[in-house]
Amino acid sequence: MNLEDFQNVIFIILSIMGVGFLALGVFLMKFPPKRINGLYGYRTSRSMQNHEAWFYSQRYSAKIMVILGIIYLILGLVSLFIPKLDDILSAVISIVIVLSGVFVMFYKTERELAKKFDF
Repeated sequence: MNLEDFQNVIFIILSIMGVGFLALGVFLMKFPPKRINGLYGYRTSRSMQNHEAWFYSQRYSAKIMVILGIIYLILGLVSLFIPKLDDILSAVISIVIVLSGVFVMFYKTERELAKKFDF
């Protein structure tokens, strides 16, 4: 491996997003928002229905964020061992991977809220 390997767009994007998701997930697990608010935390209409749903959604989504962060970091490292792709294609692939993870996080959290709480 040389320095050029680390200029892989997939590696760069997924590594940055992995560290970000991991850090934010750990932060939200350690310091969840104390009150329902429109600024900080996992905020959807379902999660903001009541305090119990709010606290549950904060813990649940933070755990998923940590898992996604680890997955993104692993995929970033794996990308170092695949042939280098065009930078635009690499960026598109990375964005699709990250957005898919965000979609999964919202889907799983909202599904859990719907199962656990009677809305």
